[in-house]
Amino acid sequence: MPAEGELRCTGCGQVFPLRGGAPRFTTDSTDTARYFGYIWGLHTETVSPPREPIPYHLRVMYESLGAPRLKGLILDGGCGDGVDLANVALDPDSQVIGVELSSGGVATSLARTKGMPGAHVIQGDLLRIPLASDTFDGAYSYGVVHHTPDPAGAVREIARTLKPGAPLLLYVYEDFSDRAWYWRAALAAANSVRVVTTRMPPRMLMRLCKMLSPVVYVFCTLPSRHFRWAARFPYRHASHPLAFDGDLYDRLSAPIEIRYSKEGAAALAEGAGLQVVTVAQQRGWMVHACKPG
Repeated sequence: MPAEGELRCTGCGQVFPLRGGAPRFTTDSTDTARYFGYIWGLHTETVSPPREPIPYHLRVMYESLGAPRLKGLILDGGCGDGVDLANVALDPDSQVIGVELSSGGVATSLARTKGMPGAHVIQGDLLRIPLASDTFDGAYSYGVVHHTPDPAGAVREIARTLKPGAPLLLYVYEDFSDRAWYWRAALAAANSVRVVTTRMPPRMLMRLCKMLSPVVYVFCTLPSRHFRWAARFPYRHASHPLAFDGDLYDRLSAPIEIRYSKEGAAALAEGAGLQVVTVAQQRGWMVHACKPG
């Protein structure tokens, strides 16, 4: 595919630009694209294709759900900065297409998969995936659909593109409905902060998150390692105090955030006509579902 040019739909005749080697079926017209595009685009000049798989979100879903590895033509529903996309592309038995809303994410995903024939990136909206029905042998979407205006519609669109019998691995945030009242109160307090942070310029918000990272490490990470009562604290996975700026930005920048119970997460897949195989709790709800064959 040429790096620049245009694509014309043979069905409707509509023309879409081709920039940087990626078809552009949408623009950065939403706050979601603007905020997430900023963080995904920060490392465009520094990333490079991996030589071996990097432990990341898709691997966690495999392990938590006990799901078989995806093979064949795979859809990455919201590829972000392309880490999982590149991991899948390393598999000689797979081809992967990443659909990403933001131009910043597209740019970094392209840089991370440069020269990898198994990886392809398009700028598109999961609510209107510009790909044919019954196309993919499998799909995954980690932490994306709950940031869309219509998560159920996004899952229906992903399901539409799956071949009969194909699996979907999905991750969404938990709503703490199975936790004590003080957890739900803490979540409500954190969400109230987002009223302010989602109005801050992305660069300013990132600076704030860098300052907050050591504080979160002290009050969340360290207690979770030493006290049983803190075992379910968030932000318990970092190796050093400055590691949380990206996680905090992700949490505080999202203009839309919809959370789910275990039943609600399963219902997203069921409402899309999929059959749920497994639901697992791992810093949120993970769902393994399949399209009826």
